[in-house]
Parts: sequence; structure tokens; C-alpha cells
Amino acid sequence: MDDLTPLGRILRGIAMVGATGMVQVVAQLTLSRMMVIFPTPRLSPHPTYYMLLHSVLAVLVLMAGHLIQVTIWAALYYEWGELGSFAHSFYFSLASFTTLGASELNLSAPHRIAGAIESAVGMLMFGWSTALLVRVVQHTGP
Repeated sequence: MDDLTPLGRILRGIAMVGATGMVQVVAQLTLSRMMVIFPTPRLSPHPTYYMLLHSVLAVLVLMAGHLIQVTIWAALYYEWGELGSFAHSFYFSLASFTTLGASELNLSAPHRIAGAIESAVGMLMFGWSTALLVRVVQHTGP
């Protein structure tokens, strides 16, 4: 449990959203760098292989970013002692981030808003990742 005021909780929520966004930016930069390192499929003697490589690597990079984001939120829940174990915190975080929800796990009243904020930011991050994947497909397509 923490002894933050409501304003302190709001500021911590803003910081968590910022941290989540920064991880997404790092994933985007990694993805951009990857696109430069590997040949453009149109210029390659084996365009299908490079299209596949670009697409699979893009999904892996973005998924790694999402898992890091989920882990950051899980660490916060675990620090609060909310869900008993890090495994439960990670599951709750993943379920919140994907907007699935974990009906069998609940945060205490002072921290409930954090789960809702994580769901909102998760939706935004998946939308951002979808836009990045569309860009990769456009860049590597015929």
C-alpha cells in the first residue's frame, strides 16, 4: 500500500503512461533501424523472404515492447503488494493491458484506477503498433 494523495496517484499514473509511451518509442526506433539494416524486399533477389523477415521481425520487436510495458505495470502492482506474487501481478497487468480483464484478481480501492489507466494505454499502444505494422507491410510490399 502507499500513502500518496489523490493528486500523487494521478501524477504516478501520468508517469506510468509516460514510461509506457517511452518503451513504445524505443520499439518504434528499433523497428525503424531494422528496416534500414535489412534490404528492401523490392531490391532483393529474394523479395518474398525479405518481406517475411521484415514482417516477422516487426511483430517480434513490437511484442517484446508490449511485454516490457506489461512488466513495468506488473512491477508497480507487485511493489504495492496488491496481488500476492509477481506472477499474479504480471497476469493481471497482461489482462488489463490487452483489455481482457482478470475477473479473479482485483486491485484495492485506492489502486483500482491504475488497472483502468493501464487498459486505456494498452489500447493506445496496440493501435500504435498496428499503425507501425501497416507501415512495414506498405514498405515491404510489391
